[in-house]
Amino acid sequence: MDPPQTTTLLREAKAGSAEALDRLMRRYAGKLLAYIRSRMGRPLRQRVDSQDVLNETLLKAFVHLPEFEGAEGRSLMAWLVRIAEREINDLADFHGRRRRDARREQPLETGHAELAARLRGATSRIVLREELERVLHALDLLDEEQRRVIVLRRLEELSFAEIAERMGRSPDACRMLLARAMTALTLRLETEP
Repeated sequence: MDPPQTTTLLREAKAGSAEALDRLMRRYAGKLLAYIRSRMGRPLRQRVDSQDVLNETLLKAFVHLPEFEGAEGRSLMAWLVRIAEREINDLADFHGRRRRDARREQPLETGHAELAARLRGATSRIVLREELERVLHALDLLDEEQRRVIVLRRLEELSFAEIAERMGRSPDACRMLLARAMTALTLRLETEP
């Protein structure tokens, strides 16, 4: 999606357009789910459904969308990733302590039933695709560095200079790592059922 379209959709969604909100969700939910699954790791995914984390992330993001100050898709994705990261960290802390206080739990629908229903409908269409599950499973089978470079480049949409800074490598080394990682991912997809 080009920046003018994203800017228009953001403006319309902030103004309350359900159609613009749905289009933004369709644009970002698949990448965001892949990011969430890669960051949660298997132990946490065994306790919490990654789609629930996606729904909660999108609900929080779009409830607070009027506060979002960016105007382009890349900044929106970065904002969504930060919200998802907080959700994942909170869940990891919660399940790590193995303590639950039922009084503090709130259902997703609390106060936002219509928005929650739209989120579930839109994300269900996106995340139930079998091919996405295969890709995510294959991604899980890669080593940490390969998975990380794919997440940073393809999901967070960072430049190679930004990836290099985060990974402590040169931009050229990151390009090569991504090429090897994508090859490994392709091979996994061909060999995994």
